[in-house]
Amino acid sequence: MSTPLIPVVWGHFIFNLLLQILDGVLTYQVLSLGVLEWNPLVNAAIAQWGAVWGLLYWKTLACISLLLIFAVRQRQQILTINALTLTATVYGCVAVAAFGELLLQLRFI
Repeated sequence: MSTPLIPVVWGHFIFNLLLQILDGVLTYQVLSLGVLEWNPLVNAAIAQWGAVWGLLYWKTLACISLLLIFAVRQRQQILTINALTLTATVYGCVAVAAFGELLLQLRFI
């Protein structure tokens, strides 16, 4: 009964990784236009290490967290799918907000 869900879990995992990449690229683009990062933890890392390394640090941690969620897929498939759906929803909203901010900034330049 649990075997058919494994491709679904893979799809959710890959989609989440792609959202992390999209969020990182869009955030970098918005930061390069002079907009400040909203997340205080990411903002502190950017202030300490610069935009590229600060974003890379937090995106790496996010991807490791996704990998840990994905690692429990054999025992808790429904929980894994729900967790990956939640993270995709949150980062999807963040990516849309970052893209909107990028469009706003490009319009006023």
